[in-house]
Amino acid sequence: MNDPRLSDRQNDILVRIGARGAQQIDRLAREYGLTTQSIRRDINLLCELGLARRLHGGVDLPVLPQNTSINARASLHGGAKRLIAARVAQDIPDGSTVFMGIGTTVRFTAEALRGHSGLTVVTNNVDVALTLGDVEGIELHLAGGVWRANDRDLVGADTIRYFEKFHATHAVVGTGGLHPTSGALDFSYEESQITNAILQNSRTRYLVADVSKWSGTAAVRVAPFSEFTAFVTDRMPLEQKNEESLRQSGVQVIVCGTPDS
Repeated sequence: MNDPRLSDRQNDILVRIGARGAQQIDRLAREYGLTTQSIRRDINLLCELGLARRLHGGVDLPVLPQNTSINARASLHGGAKRLIAARVAQDIPDGSTVFMGIGTTVRFTAEALRGHSGLTVVTNNVDVALTLGDVEGIELHLAGGVWRANDRDLVGADTIRYFEKFHATHAVVGTGGLHPTSGALDFSYEESQITNAILQNSRTRYLVADVSKWSGTAAVRVAPFSEFTAFVTDRMPLEQKNEESLRQSGVQVIVCGTPDS
């Protein structure tokens, strides 16, 4: 959910920082078609509110206690993400083997699964592991790999090989962006490799993403919509071509609505 204290552009800058790490002022100015002075005013407000911190020539999320970085990201469209998560959890029966990828909506799905029993959960998402690690009756497997502090996850060849040791009944993955023909996009090749390993070794595959992901800036192709069993979102995209691409792909589209609907 957007912070009502901020403009659309300021909210978008926060999304970029949360998803991609530190951003340079010059680059932000070019991408938004604005002067660096205008971007600096946006950043000044974000820093005054404690939502960001200044770097030399740039801006990043604040350095605060554990979980703050991922929680700052989760606060954006948080209500919609929780609705999506609850809907996915509703479809996963007790006794399932579940792959869970990276991202805040996946983390919310883990929270919604705490009432389940007999699950085997395999993840590279440390927040998912912390959410489910103390639940009696859930067998948790945390993949090894290279630690990424900003995303609180593990990536790399070891991570991929770990997922390949299992075959899951269900998989829940997020995405950095959505595109009408390319489908799910992410910000790095290593992220896309892990998501593909998850998809190739699972039966029922959920793509979870709120409607804001249609305006995301991720550029690495992950998988077309046809590779997913279901796409779970808060509402349909505004652009007709995007909605039509979903319908033509054959993926089941589950619309959960918004917290205010």
